[in-house]
Amino acid sequence: MNKKAFFTMMMPALMLGAVSCTDYQDDIDKLGIENENLRNYNNETLSRLNSVVHQPESGVEKITIDQPKAATIIYEVEPMDLASTLAEDISRLSFVGQNGASLTITAATGNNNDGTLTITATPSGFDGSKDYSFSLIYTEDERSYQTAYTEVYVVTRPTALDINIPTTSGGKYAVGATYQLSAGFTPSYTTEQNVTWSSSDTSIATIDANGVLTPVKNGTVTITCTSLDNPAVSYSVTIEITGGNLPLNEGGISQGGAE
Repeated sequence: MNKKAFFTMMMPALMLGAVSCTDYQDDIDKLGIENENLRNYNNETLSRLNSVVHQPESGVEKITIDQPKAATIIYEVEPMDLASTLAEDISRLSFVGQNGASLTITAATGNNNDGTLTITATPSGFDGSKDYSFSLIYTEDERSYQTAYTEVYVVTRPTALDINIPTTSGGKYAVGATYQLSAGFTPSYTTEQNVTWSSSDTSIATIDANGVLTPVKNGTVTITCTSLDNPAVSYSVTIEITGGNLPLNEGGISQGGAE
C-alpha cells in the first residue's frame, strides 16, 4: 500500500481522535470552571447576612428553658427581609451547645416587617446545676452562618421544701414579738423560689406573704410553706406561742415578757 492510500484511510480515524480529545478537554474545562465557581460561590443569603442576634425576653437576657415545654426563641435578623428566608427550611437551622443538652428545632417563622426569626425547639438533657450556652447555625450549600453564643436559663422547680425559723429559748415564740421565717429549697439550685405562707389558726399566730410570723395569743399553731410553682411541694412546722395571757403593761409586765 502506498503512503497516499494509507493516509487516505487513516485520516477519518485521526480526525475522530482529534474531535474526541477536543470534546474531553471541553468537559474538563467546564468541570474546572464549575469547580472554580463552587469555590468562589457567594451564597446570596449568607453574603447579605449582617447579623442574627438573640432577642431577649423582657427582664431575661438568657434563653429560657423550662423542660419539657417547647422553647420559643426569638432572633433579630439584619437585614430584616432575610427573616422569612431563614425560616423557609428548618433542616438548615440547628443549635449547638454543650454538656449533653440539646435543642431540637420543630418550627420556625420569619417576619420581614420587623426582622424577627421565631424558633420553636424541644429541649432535652438540661440540668439546672450546670451552665449552658447555645449558638444558632444556618447552613446552605455547605456554607454556614453561626450566631454568637447565648446563655441559657434553666427553670428548676423545687422537689422539697423546709422552713428556716429563728431559734428561741425553750423553743417557744412570744406574743409581742415578730419572727422572720424563710423557705429552704431542694435542689439548692432551684430557680422558682416563690412560696405562699399559711397559718392553721390565725387567732394564735399570723404569717404574712413575706414570711413574717406574728404571735397573737398562747397556743399551738402550724405554719405551712407551699411552692407557688409546684403546689404539690410543701413543708409545715408546729410551734408553741406563749406570753399572751396577761394584758399589755398590766402591773408593769408586758406580754412579751410574760411566761
